[in-house]
Amino acid sequence: MSTRLNDTISIELQIQAAVREIATFTELTAQSASMDDRIHEAIHQGKIFFTLYLMIQSLHSEAKNTTAQILSQHHITASEVNFESVIQQCFNMFYISNHDISVDKANTCEQITTVTSSDMQHWQQSPIPENIENMIAALATKHVKLLASLFSQAEDIDNELLSVFSRAMTNNTLDLGIKLSSKAGTLLLEQVIHSRTGTVCIIFLNMTKNSQEKHAISQYLADIDNFYTTLTSHGLQQGLLFLDKLSK
Repeated sequence: MSTRLNDTISIELQIQAAVREIATFTELTAQSASMDDRIHEAIHQGKIFFTLYLMIQSLHSEAKNTTAQILSQHHITASEVNFESVIQQCFNMFYISNHDISVDKANTCEQITTVTSSDMQHWQQSPIPENIENMIAALATKHVKLLASLFSQAEDIDNELLSVFSRAMTNNTLDLGIKLSSKAGTLLLEQVIHSRTGTVCIIFLNMTKNSQEKHAISQYLADIDNFYTTLTSHGLQQGLLFLDKLSK
C-alpha cells in the first residue's frame, strides 16, 4: 500500500472521528435501536458531514481567491470562487458517495434503508435549538483547522477533498445501514447552508476582500479553542453556557 493511500485513509478516519465526536458531544446520537432513532442519527451525521465539507471547501476557496487577487495585480485573470460554487462541490461529493458501487451492492441485498424526502421533512419539523446548531458549527470549526492543514499537503486539493469526503460518507452509510435519498440530501444541505455554518463559510470566503474579516476570524478561532477546552473539561451544559456568551 502506498504512502499516498495511507495518508488518504488517515484523513478519512479523521473525518469520521470528527463526525462521531460532534454527534456525541451534541447528544445527537441514537437514543435507542429503533429505526426512527437510527434514521435521526443518520440525518444528524449527514448534516455534520456537510458542515465539515462546506467549511473546508470555503477555506480552500479563500486561498484560491487570495491567489486570484495577487495575480490580478500582475494583470493575470483568474476566476474567483463564490459560495454557490462551494455548494455545488458539496452536491457533487454527496452524489458520488450516494452512488458508490459498494452502497449499490448493499442496497441490492436490502441492507440499506433509504431516508426519503418525507422522512426529512418530518425530521425538520422538530428543529435543533440554536445553541446546539452553534455548537455543531463551533466543533466543526475546531476539526476543520486540522483537516484543512492535512488537505493543504495534497498535490490536487480539489480532487482530494472530493474523493476523501465521498469515501468517508460512503463508509458512514455502510456502517449505519442508512442513506439519504437525493431529495432528502438536497433538503438537508439547504438547511445547513442557511444555518450558522453558512454564515461562517461566507465569512471564510470574504477574508481575502476584508482585513477586518481576517482579524474577526482569528478571534473566532481563539474563542473556539476556549470553547473546546470548556466543553472537554466541564461537559455539555458548561459548553452551552460558553456558547451563549460567545453569541451575544
